[in-house]
Amino acid sequence: MKRFILLVCVWLACVCPAFAIDVQLYGIVDMGLQYASTKQNLPDDNLENRFFGLATGVQSGSRFGVRGSESLGSGWRIGFDLEAGFDPGNGTSGQGGRLFGRQAILSLNSEQLGQLDFGRQINLASNYFLSIDPFAEGFGQANIGASFGAANTTRYSNALLFQTPSIEGFKFGAGYSFAAGLATIYLDNGSCVDVTCAVTAPQYAYQDQNNLRVVTLGAQYAAGPIMVSASFDKAQGPADITNGPPASSPTAWMIGGSYRFDWFKLSAVYGQSHGGAFNGQSAGTGAGGSSGINSATGSAGVLFAENYSSDSYLFGITAPFGQRGTVLASWQMMRPMGEYASLGFKNQQIFSVGYTYELTARTNLYTYASYGQNFAMVETAQSSMVGVGIRHQF
Repeated sequence: MKRFILLVCVWLACVCPAFAIDVQLYGIVDMGLQYASTKQNLPDDNLENRFFGLATGVQSGSRFGVRGSESLGSGWRIGFDLEAGFDPGNGTSGQGGRLFGRQAILSLNSEQLGQLDFGRQINLASNYFLSIDPFAEGFGQANIGASFGAANTTRYSNALLFQTPSIEGFKFGAGYSFAAGLATIYLDNGSCVDVTCAVTAPQYAYQDQNNLRVVTLGAQYAAGPIMVSASFDKAQGPADITNGPPASSPTAWMIGGSYRFDWFKLSAVYGQSHGGAFNGQSAGTGAGGSSGINSATGSAGVLFAENYSSDSYLFGITAPFGQRGTVLASWQMMRPMGEYASLGFKNQQIFSVGYTYELTARTNLYTYASYGQNFAMVETAQSSMVGVGIRHQF
C-alpha cells in the first residue's frame, strides 16, 4: 500500500502540468553522531544510561512529502500537504508507523479571508513559536518543547484549523480537534491511578464525548525586527473511561517574542500549564532506545492531573558567526507549582548551545551540546547530549 501511494504521488508530479496543478515533492534527511548520558539517583538503585552512535532527525525530523495546490479563481485556492516522517538510520516510518504521520492536510485558502485546514496538523503553539525558539524546535532537549510541552511540535489528528491572513502584521488562528488520537494518562481517575498507566484514545468514537478533544488558539504580530506570539491549548478527556470523564482539563498558555538587533536576535518566552500537561521532549532525543527518563507527562501525549501546575521560562540568542555560520544558545526552566512543588518535584533547567554552517542553500553542518538538570522536574535526574551532524533539504 505504501509503495502504491508513493507511485501515485510520483505519477501526479509527472502529469500535473496537464491539469494546471502545482505539485511539489520535498523532504529532509538529517543524520549525525551523538553521545548522550542520563543519570538519576534512586532510593534503591542509581539509574545510568549511555548512548554513542548514529542519531537521526536531530536538527530537523527526517521526512518526505508531496504538496500541491490549484487555483479556483477569484483569489481562492485548494491545496494539500501529505508528509511522512522516517528514520534514515533503519528506514522505518516515524510517528507510530503512520503513512503521513507528520501531517495530512486538505486546505481551502482565500487571499482576503484566510485559510481553512482539515486533517492531521501541527497546533498553533508549535507553529507560532517556531521562529522564536533559537533551536527552531529541533536539537532534542535543547528545543523549546522540553519546557513548553504544547510547543513540542504537537500534532492533532481530525483537526479543523482556521487562520486569518496577515493584517498589518497581525494574524490569528483557532482550531479544534474532534479526536486528537494522543496517548493519555488519567492520574487518579478511572482505571489509571499512576503514571505507569497509559491509555491511547481511540481515533474516533461514535459519541462525541468519548473522544479526546483539543482546542488550540494563537495570535502573532510580526513587523520588521519584532515578533510577538501567544497561544492557548486545552484538552478535554473522553467520557467513556472508568469512573467517567477526568476531573481536570489540561490547559497550557504561552506568550513570548523575539527582537532582531543589527547582528543578533534575542528571544524570551513564558508560559503555564494547569490541570495536567502536554507532552514535552524526553531526555536524549535522537538516540536509539530509551534513556530511562521520561518527559513530565510520562511520555504520554497528554497528562490529566487535577493538581498539576507548572510555569516555564526560556531566554535565547541567535547570532551570525562568519558569512555562513550561526550560533544558537538558550536557557530554559520549568518549575512545579502548587501541590507538585510540595511533593518534592524540583526546578528543571536546561542549558544548550549549538552552531550551524551552511555548505549550500540546501545542506548544512551542525554541532550542539545540551545539559538538563532535574529533567522533567525529577530531582537528581540529569541528561547530557553532544553531537555533530549534517542536514540535507530537497
